[in-house]
Amino acid sequence: MTRLTRRAFHQLGLGAALVSTASGRAFAQAPELVIGAANPMSGVFAFAGVEGFEGGRDHFEFVNKNGGVAGRRIRYVNEDSGYRVDNAVAIFTRITSQHQTPVFFGDSTGFQKAINPELNRRGTTVMAGASFASEIDNPQAFPNQWIPGPNYSDQMRVLLRYIAAQKKGASVVFVHSDTEFGRDPIAAGEAEAKRLELNLVEKIVTQPGSVDVSGDVLKIRRRNPDYVIFHGYVLQPIPEFMAQARQAGMTSKFMGTFYSTDTVLMNRAGAAADGYMGVSAYNFDPAAKGAQIEAIRAANVGKTRTHAYYQGWTNAMLAIEVLKRTLAANEELNAVNMMKHARSIKNYDTGGVVGVPITMTGNSFPHGRVYQYSAADKMLKPASDWITISAGS
Repeated sequence: MTRLTRRAFHQLGLGAALVSTASGRAFAQAPELVIGAANPMSGVFAFAGVEGFEGGRDHFEFVNKNGGVAGRRIRYVNEDSGYRVDNAVAIFTRITSQHQTPVFFGDSTGFQKAINPELNRRGTTVMAGASFASEIDNPQAFPNQWIPGPNYSDQMRVLLRYIAAQKKGASVVFVHSDTEFGRDPIAAGEAEAKRLELNLVEKIVTQPGSVDVSGDVLKIRRRNPDYVIFHGYVLQPIPEFMAQARQAGMTSKFMGTFYSTDTVLMNRAGAAADGYMGVSAYNFDPAAKGAQIEAIRAANVGKTRTHAYYQGWTNAMLAIEVLKRTLAANEELNAVNMMKHARSIKNYDTGGVVGVPITMTGNSFPHGRVYQYSAADKMLKPASDWITISAGS
């Protein structure tokens, strides 16, 4: 995908994707509520950036069709970051200088960490985004941000608790990328495996992307583990690991964290991904009910949406809830007030987007579920109940 400017979006007839409309509903003369975003609409993560942007856009259009927030229209202002921290910082500065922006969505852990001091200095804006970094799940260091699901360490804990429930003392191998992203949950995963009396028999580190994994597959084969958990990848080299392992006759079960578990990505991997299991924060159960999940289905007839879309929708849904609570309390839309109300989100019904009521713990919502991919049906199917990671556990 080439880099798309604001003018190009309008030329393509996508202006409504940058600034959401009220869909014909008459609003009171109250000022609009502007929510800003820097999404990677081009570059290596464009597939996720576009999906995440559209998830947020669709939710805000749903909200506007149903009266907005306290009679005020939501205006969603997005620019393409190209997944570059310097671009995202410039976009944040530009949008927040042009508009009062109570909420801003970031494109990456790198940006959310880089902008954090400025975000705290201003005290006018709260932030969410694409990151599940464990480091951001710290209210003292990141007092004005939230994560729309479990952090990477908690995702690892969900998988390990599932394994422990399936087989006492199961043997496990961790495979992670040699990146900050890849290393994030490894220490927590080691501690959790020890606590659960699982047998962590090997840790393998690779470069992300398409790499030669034959030597690493041999290491796994020698260990013959019950489970292999991948983290720090989007897709490659996971399919190659699985294909070579199957060719070698291995029966290990393969698993992954959020960004390595997605119907669209698994469909690309094909038969090699059959039986792959992973953790998600969101509800892919076709039997799920609720106003929000039904609104997602209505907006996406005939489409299969990725995790990033649900993440964008969930961030938008949480932003709307925070704005509603702050305005209902007749309080100024500043960071202190908004985060106070964000932290008051307890046992919150997401309308089916998450299968259990959610509660903010730290800066995150530590609820996840294990899904298993069926190549025949081309879909993820629930493999566990919802698992909540309690504070300090």
